[in-house]
Amino acid sequence: MEERLELLLQANVISSKAQQGCLRVIDIIDKQLSVPHDNEQYQMAITHLARAADRIWQNEAVAEGLDQDILDEISTDECYSDTLTLHQQVLDAMELHTVPSSEEGFMLANIYSLIQTSLEETK
Repeated sequence: MEERLELLLQANVISSKAQQGCLRVIDIIDKQLSVPHDNEQYQMAITHLARAADRIWQNEAVAEGLDQDILDEISTDECYSDTLTLHQQVLDAMELHTVPSSEEGFMLANIYSLIQTSLEETK
């Protein structure tokens, strides 16, 4: 995953700030969840996080957020509390203090998916 972030940085797809933040997030996720770095969901979540952080810092957040039905489904899951806790740790590691709801829904969904993936990996 670190190599992927380096490639995205070299291609000017993400900023150095996003890369450094994602490296901190990888450390947090690795300590809490059992998801291999070559997992497609893991790679997608980290890549999305880097791109979303850059959009937020540049005041260019996506206009359309995640469908409310999906967010409702996540919020009623028994892992929702864990999702919120990890989500906040990710935001702190990225130094994202204000996140538009259109971006935050996608971020929550990615964290939720990583938790679900981790649960499947430990079975």
